[in-house]
Parts: sequence; structure tokens; C-alpha cells
Amino acid sequence: MEQPWPPSTSVALGLLVAVVLVAGAGSLALSAAGPDDPRVGTTPAKLVEPRPGENVFWPYTSTRRSASGRTLAINLVVYADAETVRYFLTERGGATWNETTAEWQDVGPTTAGESAAAAGANGTVVEWAAARGATRYLYVHNYVLTEPGPNETRRPYRAAPYTGHGERNVGGRWIDETYQLHDGNYFGARDHLRIYESPFESDEWVAVQAHSDHWDWFRLRHTVHATDATRDRLEREFMGEPSVETVWRMYLGNRRALGSDGWATVVDFVGLLGAGGIGSGLAAVGLVAGRDATALVRRRTATAGNRPSPREFDRSLRASAGPVGAAKRAVVSGLLARGWLDREDALLVVRGLSYALLFAALFGCYLSVRFGGIALENRFADISPKVIAAGLYPVLALGLPAVAHVFGRDLDPVRSFSVAALGVGAAIVVDYRALGVTVLSLDVVLHRVGVVVAIGLLAAGAVSRRSSTETVNPLVAAGTLLWVTLLVAPLVGWL
Repeated sequence: MEQPWPPSTSVALGLLVAVVLVAGAGSLALSAAGPDDPRVGTTPAKLVEPRPGENVFWPYTSTRRSASGRTLAINLVVYADAETVRYFLTERGGATWNETTAEWQDVGPTTAGESAAAAGANGTVVEWAAARGATRYLYVHNYVLTEPGPNETRRPYRAAPYTGHGERNVGGRWIDETYQLHDGNYFGARDHLRIYESPFESDEWVAVQAHSDHWDWFRLRHTVHATDATRDRLEREFMGEPSVETVWRMYLGNRRALGSDGWATVVDFVGLLGAGGIGSGLAAVGLVAGRDATALVRRRTATAGNRPSPREFDRSLRASAGPVGAAKRAVVSGLLARGWLDREDALLVVRGLSYALLFAALFGCYLSVRFGGIALENRFADISPKVIAAGLYPVLALGLPAVAHVFGRDLDPVRSFSVAALGVGAAIVVDYRALGVTVLSLDVVLHRVGVVVAIGLLAAGAVSRRSSTETVNPLVAAGTLLWVTLLVAPLVGWL
């Protein structure tokens, strides 16, 4: 007979759930508050000069036409026009970058509850939103209408910025990206570029925001996990090309953004010709299950008192309902019919296989969402990403708790919790390793710890130890509450 859940373990798990919820709430509250930003408003206070004597820009992107929406740092400046950059990255020999069409530019339902301060404070989220999430703005200001500041920066004066409403003012304006490029999978990990061309015709520079991001199935949007690594990759691509004269670095002092060291790579093309001249020049250059079962068969308990009696054995098999229980009974019947095992050894085999199936089912269910999304994206390139996400998200939201409950039935609750938590935890680690993600924010780490605990509780609560009149298992109730909280929090912008 399975041992009941020890009271001390129940108390410890209850405290663990409380700690996860309280710590997560505290982390999210701090993220939402963010550091004080003296530049909140419509006009950024610090502007950088990408090329001597040409118009200046704010070295960050923003979720809105205001410095209060600061997100990621500008980390690449190219002395050329946007079409030259597009040609070099997408058309030269061996190019792997692709232009991101409007359908795949992080469009989707707006997370209405998301705090603007949170997005501006940590810059970790690329929203999946058509209204304001897909666009990141860059502020560009007339060089003449600025004054020198410390550390070779400029400060705007005499003119208010142009915000897109009312009469145009030549002092400064917020612009959205000219186009986007990517290399990688939308539902996996990718390198992502936002290219901004100066709105002033006299300027001959293009600002680029380069970062690496991955699709987060709990948040239903992309999360940025690196910026400097993507900049370094672009730097290597430009180096050694016959059409590129020099590659060097300029300090922009924008270290307040996620992952930024404050430096931007500067690329100077040969001759600084127009789009046609450089494009022509580039074209001319030609740019273990069986083994585990055997070990279990050979295993013997130290004393006969630990062996299940025939009555307990039969009762355990009858209690296993559904397809999983039917499979267990079929395995035992086959082993007994061939005379390979006695009833006690057969039960040990079934129990061992039950824990292995619980681990494998949760591990496979979690990873099937990731790799299923990538496979569908590559197979159906013309379909909207919202369709793929809508089809696979229920597998994560409903499939994981269902698998934990079905495969955790009639198992020891302590072991069931441990195996289920290990299965989901291993899947999370493998998922991030496959994506190449090595850095996560504290709120994401706490969220994933909560996922492991919730699934473990649901698996442990699948054991029916009470009378049939009691319909609510406290472990299932705690696991369900925690799971629903962990699903809702990212969708409403708490994560």
C-alpha cells in the first residue's frame, strides 16, 4: 500500500508554494517600479553624434514616442543608406539574414495589463502586440538645434520634438524602423535587427538595434536574452569585406539597457556612395527503458515485510483506471503468463515503469510544444504565427497538468512529486540549452521554479487517499491554484 503524504512534507510544500508566490510578486513589483528615470517625457536629454557634423539620435529604442519607454541600446551604426545595409546582409554570397515580413513582426494580442515602466526599466520583453508592441521608435534630432554636453554628447534646445501629431517641427522626431531582419526561428531562438534610417536627407548613417531573442510560450511573445553577442556577430560579418573600408567601435554610453556595454560598432563602406553605387560594387565583388526494467526485475527488497501481499497487489492493479491502468495490467498479465516473474516482482516492474512514464510524458509534452512550433513554422511558412500559437498553447496550458494527473495516479505521492518536478525541470533546462539561452531574469527563474512545483503538486495529488465523498484533494487544489496563477501572470503583463 502506498504511504500517505507525511504531514511535515505537506507543510514544507505549502511553505514552498507561498515563498514562490510572494517572491514572484515582490520581483514583479520591483520590475514594474524600475529605477527613477529623469528623462521621462517626450524629449530625451542625451543625444549622440553618429558622424561628425550630422544629425544626432538618442542611443536607445523606445516602445513609445517618449524616453519613458526606453528598451534596448543602439549598438551598430553604418555609414551608408538602409538599402545598402539590406543588400549587404541579405543578398551577398553566403548571407543568412532574411527580411521580417509584417506577418512575423511580433504581432498579436495586446497584453493590456503590462506596465510601461516595467518595459522601460528592464527592456527584457519584445511584446507580441500589433498596437504598440511590434514597433520600436528611435528619436532623431536636428544637430543645429542642440548644444554640446559632457563626454561628446548633445542636448536638444530651442525646439520641441515632433511626435507625429499636429504641425511638424524640424527640431526632432520619433521614427519607427525602416525594416527588420532576422536569422533563426520565430518560435525558437533568433538574431533580430531593427534598422533605422535618418529622416534627414543630408545624413548618411543608419542606426541598428541588434539583439538575440527567444519565444517564450508562457508569455506568448519574444524575450530578449542577449544584445552584445549579436552586435559582435555583425561586426565579424562586416570585417574583411572588400566593400567595407573600416570597422571600429564608438562609445555611446547607453549601458542602462539590457546587456549593453555602452559600445556600438561603426561600419564605414568604401567611398560612401549611394545605394546604387554600393549595391553594384557589392554585386561585382560577389558577396534506456529496457535496461531500467531489467534492473528493476533484479531488484529485491531487504525484508519480506516490504513486499506487497497478493491482496494489495490485486487491489493496486484494479485501482489503476484509464488507459495507463490498462497498460499496467497488460504488462503484468504478460509477465505472469510467461512465468518470468512472480506477482511481487511484477508489481515492482510496473511501479518502476510508472515513474519512468511519468517523467518521460512530462518531459516530452513540454518539449513537444517548442519543437512542434518550430516544425510547423518551417512547414507552413505562409500561415500566421497566431494560428500556430493558438494551436500549441493549449498543449502547454492544459496538457502538462493533465499528463501529471493521469500518469501520477496510484503512485507514492512523495516520489510522484519528485519525478514529475524532475521531468519538467529537465525539460526546461534542455529547452534553454537548445535555444542557446544562458542568462535569465530573476522573475523568469522564479516563474519556472513555480512551474516545477505546480506540476509536482498535481502529480502528487493524483493519488486518491481519501474517501470518495471528499471531492477536493488539497494537493490538487494547491497545484491548480499555483498553475493558474503562473499561466495568468505572464499573459496580463505581470512577467
